Amino acid sequence: MSIDKELREELHQVADSLHSPPELYGRVRKSYQHYLNEKRGRFPMKKRILAGIVAVAILIPSAVFASAYLADDIFGSSKTIEQKGGTKEDYQGIEEFLQAAKGKLTEDEFKEYMELTKQLMQLKLKITDEKGIPHEEKLTKEEQQQWEQLSSKLVPYFEKIKGTAKP
Repeated sequence: MSIDKELREELHQVADSLHSPPELYGRVRKSYQHYLNEKRGRFPMKKRILAGIVAVAILIPSAVFASAYLADDIFGSSKTIEQKGGTKEDYQGIEEFLQAAKGKLTEDEFKEYMELTKQLMQLKLKITDEKGIPHEEKLTKEEQQQWEQLSSKLVPYFEKIKGTAKP
């Protein structure tokens, strides 16, 4: 057995044989309570409120900037657009359009619009090369029918978003 293990076992045996007096527990508890009471009384309520206001003032704007882009739900990231010949400005334009759509459509309409747009964009990404040129001949007949159906379903949403919808 190594000397470290022997020493450790010996110390454990001595520690097990030691017993602290009961009044020691009371003194430790009293000391700890005194410490907690002293710690609580350090900051007055005004400082806590001020700290809370500052925290909210910092967190709310940062949460707005940290929120996910709506375009990410459709494309995954701006890199997808860039790989297909687009730019960050194109991506920002799409995001602005989606934000406008979110403001002008009801919640249910917006969910339906996003789902249809996502399906249409998946087809468009499939046929677009790295220069941004779409090759519609790459679509199968079934995909072409799906493209036409999605496009026709999206027309009323586009009209409502752009404000050209007939009452």
